[in-house]
Amino acid sequence: MKEMDKKYILFDFDGVIANTEESNAKYLRQALACFDITLTDEERSKLIGKNDPSLIAGLLSKSLKKVTLEEFTNKRRQIGNTYENSCMEPMPGLVSFIKEYRCKGIKTGIVTSTSTRLIIIALNRMNMMSLFDVIICGDMCTKSKPDPQGYLKAMNLLGARPEECIVFEDSPVGIQAAKSAGAFVAAYCGSGIKQDISKADISVDSFLECHEKIKSLIL
Repeated sequence: MKEMDKKYILFDFDGVIANTEESNAKYLRQALACFDITLTDEERSKLIGKNDPSLIAGLLSKSLKKVTLEEFTNKRRQIGNTYENSCMEPMPGLVSFIKEYRCKGIKTGIVTSTSTRLIIIALNRMNMMSLFDVIICGDMCTKSKPDPQGYLKAMNLLGARPEECIVFEDSPVGIQAAKSAGAFVAAYCGSGIKQDISKADISVDSFLECHEKIKSLIL
């Protein structure tokens, strides 16, 4: 095997598997508005790719009356969420992309900061559960991205060495997590949200067009 040959492809979920970021922001804004809190674009950008309760606590501190994290979480459950209540579709070309490489013996996985329950619901709604050998979600880890823990867990379960993995990520924290885990990182830019992808190894605009950029890396 050549040093650069890859045998595993790992994906972030939000903004990579499905274009959920705009819908997630909509539901978050609705919940915050119940407590007279406005979400700015800058605040929203800081949340992308992260699962950090301290960031939500900071938003709640903007309310004129004290709002606990439990109260806010209950309100969010009442309002709904992208994964259960919105239209869910995989990114264009993604399913055929995954199937093509799985037919070549490549194993695939998901590493996301979103909770297991919501990811499983979303994958089932999109009929994609059978396309992944491993799924690591935010509540399976003690440390969230940009920490590499999630990617290292996925690699361990797959029996993969870091240098054998390609990771598709869309956010700076996700890219940093994958790079810290030792993987080759392709920044996916198809979600329509501009982010800092400078630390990625390559960038791709679409799963319909990225074969040429990665085919030389695949075993």
